[in-house]
Amino acid sequence: MLGWRHVFGDVTPESTLAFASAPSLPFTIAGAPIARDAAVIEAGLDWKLTPNATAGISYSGQFGNRDEDNAVKGKLEVAF
Repeated sequence: MLGWRHVFGDVTPESTLAFASAPSLPFTIAGAPIARDAAVIEAGLDWKLTPNATAGISYSGQFGNRDEDNAVKGKLEVAF
């Protein structure tokens, strides 16, 4: 899979919260900013080892101008 992700609006997630015991003292939590535009890539392969077992490997990645995210996953499925 190849794709392009575009973010509309604010790229820094932010929430204002307050404890029930002190509602007049709110605080703000900000997350890590994300890239406004990023390329998205996913690919994977599965191998049938036996009639009841399959092994697989997959890759996923996102590439922006300020950040990068990569993941490689392996799996083994056995049916009985």
